[in-house]
Amino acid sequence: MAKKQTILLCALACLCCARPFAETKTAAPNIIVILADDLGYSDLGCYGGEMATPALDRLAEEGIRMSHFHNGGMCVLSRSCLMTGNYYPKMKKDFARTPILPELLKEKGYRTALIGKWHLRGHPLDRGFDRFFGYLGGAGTHFGKFKGYQLDREDFDGFGKDFYSADAQTDHAIDFIENPAKGAAKKPFFLYLSYQTPHSPLMAPKEDIMKNRGSYLAGWQAVREARFARQKQMGIVPANATLPDYPKNLPAWESLSPEQKDLEDLRMSVYAAMVERMDQGILRVMKTLEATGQADNTLILFMSDNGTDPFSSADANMLKKGLLPGDPNTNYQPGIGWAYASVTPWRQYKVSQHRGGITTGAIAWWPGRTGKPGRITHGPVHMIDVLPTMMEVVGVPPSKPKVDGESFLPLLLGSDWKRKEPLYFQFVDNRAIRTEEWTLAEVDLSGWQLYRAKDDPLENRDLSAQYPEIVATLDRQWNSWWTENSGEDSYSPTPTSAPGTSYSPQGDRGTGLPYVPSAMPSNLKNRYPIGRK
Repeated sequence: MAKKQTILLCALACLCCARPFAETKTAAPNIIVILADDLGYSDLGCYGGEMATPALDRLAEEGIRMSHFHNGGMCVLSRSCLMTGNYYPKMKKDFARTPILPELLKEKGYRTALIGKWHLRGHPLDRGFDRFFGYLGGAGTHFGKFKGYQLDREDFDGFGKDFYSADAQTDHAIDFIENPAKGAAKKPFFLYLSYQTPHSPLMAPKEDIMKNRGSYLAGWQAVREARFARQKQMGIVPANATLPDYPKNLPAWESLSPEQKDLEDLRMSVYAAMVERMDQGILRVMKTLEATGQADNTLILFMSDNGTDPFSSADANMLKKGLLPGDPNTNYQPGIGWAYASVTPWRQYKVSQHRGGITTGAIAWWPGRTGKPGRITHGPVHMIDVLPTMMEVVGVPPSKPKVDGESFLPLLLGSDWKRKEPLYFQFVDNRAIRTEEWTLAEVDLSGWQLYRAKDDPLENRDLSAQYPEIVATLDRQWNSWWTENSGEDSYSPTPTSAPGTSYSPQGDRGTGLPYVPSAMPSNLKNRYPIGRK
């Protein structure tokens, strides 16, 4: 009898842990959404990367990793999805009239802050945020002053000689946690920590860059293969998976000159330093939660807004000025080679709606609530699902408000969860629809490609010629979604190859522009010398 009572009590305890706080006597949880900017899927250690990311690795070890968490493939799209729970084509016209996450959480008694990048219409303080530190636009220097940085509504003028974006954003996040406004000390908080890192320009403190200098001389293919092997060991990808074919527009690392390899190593060393600096900031936030006794009642959700930036449009101008990756006042980007490594095991990059552009290495951490620590889930989740999930966490039924996203709270709490609707994607001349069985995707307006999701999750074998009837069915479904959400009669995108566009074709099967790595000038090679840490 005693044994049966013990089993019953354990079952009841598990059931209690699997319910939203509103159905228990537990205090409302603090919620932190951490959004990295242009971070690749495999950059973190917990997703197979070689970078030093102990804070995020710890969150993964103690929480869960969602291996198929999708974004919009581009900054504005993803942030709109995250804040509204709806797809971007609809929000492009309705964002100002649509309730967003901080507004809804304020109604439930939360104090709120945005720290970092906004990149949406209007001002954060007019959209439910009590506090704001960061910038309204899409990008800017990581060192020193740039236009648009604000503290609440005032222009920020605290740029000192040691200012670095990730450090400053971490400082203000910690201040928000530690110092609630008068009368708000007992309120739960919602912190949207929207890091600028590792978005271009590639800049980091020199000591951090030099820790990595020389680490990437083996090249992007070697890095990709090493990450892929670790992903298999971790269970992120199947043990029998094979990498997609090498991109047609990316030269082999062995074909590069020593000077090209030198500058490419520096480029990735800076990128890695940026990621590691962000992770150090997240560690400081975690220590603050622990020091203030709030860690056990805080839900953290980490993700990236899109895949890695594959462009490198400013190299020639920067080198002409005598500037290198890492220097202040530069505008270097990762380029296709390192984007290819960063999005392992996927194809394509930022802007594309293939998986490399729209899949983020997501982590959820909620002590005592997420089931078995360190587990990996493989079901499809999307940024549009964050708002309904967070609202259900605080006791609002998932049907209210009505949004495109679906609450994945059961998944978060360790139960089975399966999304009901397909996922849709579009940006410029890239688009896709993903069902449980099929993926239909297009890059650079080059025509639909069809993949069987379960047999070919890495989207390498195009089956469109074999199954034209499936292509036709999914095409009708995508176009129906497009006309309903965009308000346009038909789909007529602006090609990435059109004059004056901000992006260039990047297709890896023949439509993308060839990548030509820049070379380290002889007069600059000692600025970040290999072998001197």
